[in-house]
Amino acid sequence: MNFYRETLPNSQSRLRLIHALPEAGSIDVYANGELIAKGLLFGKVVPYLQLNPGSYEIQLYPSGLYDNPLFTKTINLLPNSASTVSIITFYNSIDLFLLNDSTSGPSISNSFLRFIHLSPNSPLLTLSLLNNVPLFSNVEYVETTGYYPLSPGIYNFRVTLSSLQAISQLITNLRLLNGQFYTIYIIGLFNNTPPLGYLVLRDSL
Repeated sequence: MNFYRETLPNSQSRLRLIHALPEAGSIDVYANGELIAKGLLFGKVVPYLQLNPGSYEIQLYPSGLYDNPLFTKTINLLPNSASTVSIITFYNSIDLFLLNDSTSGPSISNSFLRFIHLSPNSPLLTLSLLNNVPLFSNVEYVETTGYYPLSPGIYNFRVTLSSLQAISQLITNLRLLNGQFYTIYIIGLFNNTPPLGYLVLRDSL
């Protein structure tokens, strides 16, 4: 099967994986029967894979087992696209959350930041600068925000539970480069294990 190759035409798709399912252990991920991620742990990321555009049946298995899948879902990858698939829980069931990632470009005269809430038991979340200027307010679970333009530089952010302003987490010394797109993912559980944490990823590398 011609699944992905070292030399790729411009029409290829890119797919990145995030294990954001707090209740699950190590997972193996298959696409159309091909292993694309082995032993993926919670909070870990599989960098972009280069794939042929088209339809893919994604199957999740407990690591090392290939009997009954934990979950199966079909996704579609468009030509010249970059996507992130997060393994999440939705209404107490496993699901896949597919995001389209924007393309970076050196001619763009800003940095761009997106904020994604993937903590299943947390209330609405707000991302602010340390001077309390909010960039994203009252973000719901698996809500897809737009990209916020920022001048390139080093930033410190505060993540707060919108209904509990006294509870917050800092994201410090985050360098945003000109012409690049970034996403902050909030993962984990509020007042439980694994605890709330975050991932900062540069999109469409």
